[in-house]
Amino acid sequence: MFTDIATARRHAFSLSRSLMVVTFVIAIGQQYGVITSEDADGSVALVAEYDPFA
Repeated sequence: MFTDIATARRHAFSLSRSLMVVTFVIAIGQQYGVITSEDADGSVALVAEYDPFA
């Protein structure tokens, strides 16, 4: 979990490019997490999306 949105976004972008999968930055309270599109369901608040193919 990250407390800084900029750090979470950098990690999500890097992970997206490394794994070549879509990643999301999600908000959980005052913290942010990074998940892949496979792990996402409708119950999380998406902050940003990174698509390595776009």
